[in-house]
Amino acid sequence: MAVSLETWVTKIRDKPIPVLTHSIEKLSRLCANNDTSTQQIVDVVEQDPGLTVQLLRTCNSKNGGRLQREISSVQQAVMLVGTQQLKSIANQLPVLEKNFSEAAQKQILRTFCRAYHAGYQAVYWAKLRRDMTPDEVFAVSQLHFLGEMVLAIHAPEQLLAVFKLRHDKSISYEEAQYISLGFTFDQLSLAIAKAWKLPELVREALQAENASNPRGFGIMLAVQLARSAAIDWYSDKMMSIYEHASELLDITIDEIIRQSHLLAVDIARQTQFYSVMQSASLLPQIKSKTSQTTIKQSVATDYEADICLMPQINLLKKTLEQLKMAVQEKQAPDKILKIFLQGLHDGIGLNRVVYTQFESESNRLVAKAIFGADNDPVFSRFSIQLNQASLFQQLASKSQAVCVNDGNRKKFWSLVPVEFQKLIGTNSFTAMSIYIDNKLHGIVYADRHTSSCQIDNTSYNYFKKLCGSFSAALGIAQKA
Repeated sequence: MAVSLETWVTKIRDKPIPVLTHSIEKLSRLCANNDTSTQQIVDVVEQDPGLTVQLLRTCNSKNGGRLQREISSVQQAVMLVGTQQLKSIANQLPVLEKNFSEAAQKQILRTFCRAYHAGYQAVYWAKLRRDMTPDEVFAVSQLHFLGEMVLAIHAPEQLLAVFKLRHDKSISYEEAQYISLGFTFDQLSLAIAKAWKLPELVREALQAENASNPRGFGIMLAVQLARSAAIDWYSDKMMSIYEHASELLDITIDEIIRQSHLLAVDIARQTQFYSVMQSASLLPQIKSKTSQTTIKQSVATDYEADICLMPQINLLKKTLEQLKMAVQEKQAPDKILKIFLQGLHDGIGLNRVVYTQFESESNRLVAKAIFGADNDPVFSRFSIQLNQASLFQQLASKSQAVCVNDGNRKKFWSLVPVEFQKLIGTNSFTAMSIYIDNKLHGIVYADRHTSSCQIDNTSYNYFKKLCGSFSAALGIAQKA
């Protein structure tokens, strides 16, 4: 039986993340030397993602006193606590090599590898963007892996099950997480970050709709690069990451590839003490013309999935009841929106769900909230350019819905902007305009991520019913 997010947060609320023996020993030597610089201490902490988590958690749990603002980088935290308290924090943590099984150790260290790689890559990109505080980017990127760390520590077999399901059933990483766990790693990371009062920057970077911010987008791309590099440096997904990093940083794809490879080698040299396979070990498998791209990759890549999510009537009914309760309890519109989006995903089996609102300056529909795209920072920059011939322009003109699938694609597909076709990477989706008091409030978009999982009429009817209930609940909430 799957354990809920709330149960996980309760379970690990007071549980620490383990520290590495290497960190304990090196900190002891450095702190005993009067010539040790702050940066040397920072480097040791950042090479141990578990210690990074615990240090930021300790600093941000303080109230009053010297702490007047959130501590969002290791450098800030080290300067706040000092070397002696840092040693004390580290010495109070369970040591990974002494307190965990061999299987758990491997899962934790592999996660630490990906977290350190993501941080190292993200801070390099942040410096290229002339970010004023790149050290914050390092910590936030590592903390993206908090949920995965917790699972590696407390349920390593469930973590392995996610990886196996993804490989065996040809489904997306995110859906493998949802099917195995009932939630995604990023959702668990966000829930823990809130419970542990980790910096707001961490929480922002874990919410897909913030991919429109260049800093958040760079962090999300770096996280995906670290995850993809651990599997295959030369996949279509990796080339898509390179392409979008190139656009973000305004440098060539060739240079992005060259630097990411050099950074991976640096990381492997620095962290040999992890004693697990590093992403850099896959680099010798260099393919010819890896840095040459003569055809622009689609933003999202379609694939053939062996498993398609389907409606779960009990969860759909539960969502409808939750919307009614939210109105009775006079909950905020954002809370009602969250219930609605989760119901579309869980109750109807729609993999990716977006609520958009109109932005007059750019004449676009821009994502306000996204569910089901934690692992896809490119899709998370969701927006739709409106023009007179667009399907979405017509949809926005009055309260109505549309479902594009195999049965009607010839009628509708030419009305879908080519830019948007590339973004979604699938040929079946549904959408509905939400009107409140005869005014357009937003447009709901949803799909099943892949063309092999079409949206059928039953799911479409459920979608319209849930959209109607959401619209009614939102209208009442806004008048309250």
